Amino acid sequence: MPVLTDARKGRAPRGAFRTAASTAVCLLTASLLHAAPQGRNMELIGHNDLQGRDALQVTAISDAANGDWVYVGHHDDTWEGAPRQNPITNASEWNGTSILDVSDPANPELVWHIPNAVNANSRSTSVVYDYGFASDPPGRDYLVRNSQSADSAAFQVFDITDRDADPSRVRMVAEITSTPEGSCGPGCGGALTGAHKGWWSPETGLYYTAANEPGFRGGHHLVIFDLRDPANPAFVGRGWLPGQMTSEPETEYGTNWHHPVVDEANDRVYGAYLGGGDVVAFDIADPSDPRLVWHMDTEPPGRGTHTVAPIVYDTVPNFGPDALPRVYALVADEATGPDIGCAHPVRTKLYMLDITDADATGTAYPVDTWQVPDGEFCDTGGRFGPHQFAERIDLALNRFEDGIAYVAYFNAGVRALDVSDPYDMREVAYYIPEPNDNSHPIAEGEPTVIQINDVALDGRGFVYASDRVGGGLFVLRYEPD
Repeated sequence: MPVLTDARKGRAPRGAFRTAASTAVCLLTASLLHAAPQGRNMELIGHNDLQGRDALQVTAISDAANGDWVYVGHHDDTWEGAPRQNPITNASEWNGTSILDVSDPANPELVWHIPNAVNANSRSTSVVYDYGFASDPPGRDYLVRNSQSADSAAFQVFDITDRDADPSRVRMVAEITSTPEGSCGPGCGGALTGAHKGWWSPETGLYYTAANEPGFRGGHHLVIFDLRDPANPAFVGRGWLPGQMTSEPETEYGTNWHHPVVDEANDRVYGAYLGGGDVVAFDIADPSDPRLVWHMDTEPPGRGTHTVAPIVYDTVPNFGPDALPRVYALVADEATGPDIGCAHPVRTKLYMLDITDADATGTAYPVDTWQVPDGEFCDTGGRFGPHQFAERIDLALNRFEDGIAYVAYFNAGVRALDVSDPYDMREVAYYIPEPNDNSHPIAEGEPTVIQINDVALDGRGFVYASDRVGGGLFVLRYEPD
């Protein structure tokens, strides 16, 4: 039969090339939702099982010209240790990246899974649409992810333009495996030894990453690539904390830069060091030479920071007009292994830092912290504490204009915070899904509990949350009192 085209881009209508197996998977997901979730002011809209794959980063984009999509990065499959069957292709595939059509958020449809060639961690996803830099061909859509295993580290670029017409045409166009040798001194630069999360800017074509390379101590630091021509990536520059280079005296600072949060409009990249609790900002007016402008060490008593994003306030209690506007940074710790069972005496938390004068002073000033009370969560099992908050809305930096921050909180589910007063962060909603038939313990001997790992927010106001231990993707909506 003839295939009708989609007027948005001359494409076939969504689903024209999908298999009966993929449709069957969507119909079955509803049966996997178990009763008795917990929540307040937050409603479960939809769910997809993601074929039972352990999930991490979620990228959600609602776009008038391109539709409503979610991209999910997956962990390596350490639980089963074998490829999983993909009903869409009838092939066994290592965990990679899932693409979902969420035009109907009540029925998110998994249209394609981009497998990894090996059992690697592909947790990171970043997407650009109608890409204006690439001239051959112009106006296409791309996705970049990380691929990290014990033996290799890379960032892989895919052309995903045909995901809604014929997803089998999704193809890798480039792989970043190294930086120029000698680009930071003798023996510095070369084959990547680490590749974590990144941020692709559609405005400049720059890809800001957390990576590691020869010449640096273990962990990650800021590395920037030029992806204006996605098929021909080029190295641009790097930034790091003093002591991260092996040629520098080692300091007490942590060395594990987790991921960048980019504010190009203000020439800033923000990041956190999970290994040492450090929070930093780099000036990227010259991306070939990022300049560290301020740094704060939250450890002790902190536990290791993960996500940092700026918020500008025009009104702050007890500040007069001459002291406004003020700039703050919302920071989330990551609850890691020692938090299982709350063995560590210090709980992980969120911080609000005043960074208005940080460029001048070289550091930030803490004004508030927030955390979920221990309650029953220390006895539930799994990780308890924050991991990340939604730092983007569609393709743009989340400016928190509605005053709400959505936080992934592992066994405490998704929490929504009112951050309209930086000195008084307050919870206004939460949702804790129940484990389902695909869920598994986070480690041998642990109980099976939900482990919400990442949240994303699209322009329609839907919240998308991933489960680290196979429970799938949850679509939520905040319903205030």
